[in-house]
Amino acid sequence: MKSVIICDDHPIVREGLKLLIQGFGKYEVLADVESGEALMKRLKRGTADIVILDVSLPGSNGLEVLKSLKALYGHVKVLILSMYPEDQFALRMIKAGASGYLHKDSSPEILQEALDKIAAGEEYMSKSLAKILLGAVNGKSTTQASHELLSDREFEVFLYIGEGLNLSNIGLKLNLSVKTISTYKSRIYEKMNMENTSEIVRYIMVKNIGFQTSLKQTM
Repeated sequence: MKSVIICDDHPIVREGLKLLIQGFGKYEVLADVESGEALMKRLKRGTADIVILDVSLPGSNGLEVLKSLKALYGHVKVLILSMYPEDQFALRMIKAGASGYLHKDSSPEILQEALDKIAAGEEYMSKSLAKILLGAVNGKSTTQASHELLSDREFEVFLYIGEGLNLSNIGLKLNLSVKTISTYKSRIYEKMNMENTSEIVRYIMVKNIGFQTSLKQTM
């Protein structure tokens, strides 16, 4: 029986997933936690075979958590379960080491299929995600969204700017200097052909992307 840890900031979602996964009869849910910090603390006490990880978390976002998790516990498989469409975050998550990406609207049958594949050492990809990855390999973007031009770090700064954080606060979150954050901001404006924060906020709202719950509530 494979072991699972669930990381999602909504108690009802965690409890529902726990009951659902245990009902499959193949998996033991060791714990359910509400944040990346809580997840990393739990992993120190003992790892699991699979971690189910949300993208939007309080504190460190899902991408940061995934990178930290894979750096310390490379053997742990990660299934991303998110409210965001595949074309927003999936490619970055797969590149960072995730073994699969599922939208929260997926059926229980799809969830079990994804877990079974990951537990067997395979990756789970929907047909649409496979198409996105193929486009990336061939040097083509299937969405041609300008935020895809950003590096992972630039993308994080981009989203935090969209949430209204100033450079100092972003620096504290990412453990970087204000000067470094300012450099990333300049690169973002250049790559995305933008001139001010208002344009970033507008873009994020239209594309329905963002890491934090506070941002989701404004859309």
